[in-house]
Amino acid sequence: MSNVEVVVVEEKSQDEGSKLRRPPRPVGGPVVDLKSERVQEALAAMPSWRAVRGMRAIEQLLRFPSAQVAEAYAGYVKAFAGEVGQRCSVTQACEHVTVTLTGRRSNGVFGITRPVLDFARRLG
Repeated sequence: MSNVEVVVVEEKSQDEGSKLRRPPRPVGGPVVDLKSERVQEALAAMPSWRAVRGMRAIEQLLRFPSAQVAEAYAGYVKAFAGEVGQRCSVTQACEHVTVTLTGRRSNGVFGITRPVLDFARRLG
């Protein structure tokens, strides 16, 4: 018995290959401005987060058993935010960590967007 896998590739007719295809859409979709009511509804479902800076950002304050655990979590959040391209500020003071998230709306103003809320949900 052989470990070789045979793959059959069918040739496309010339008509099929000549059709124009749209480029793939970005994963997150367009950044859509959220009304303050929508933001408040989302934050009601995420009680550890609160709106700050006149609804331009959301913030979460966490307390950990030790400064070492808080430092590890702060590093995780920074790395995760960097990986997905989320604007993020992480501040650690002893065993306390403050995470502040903001996004850029379609009109160029910083504020709370759908990707910001999605990232906050992923953090918990």
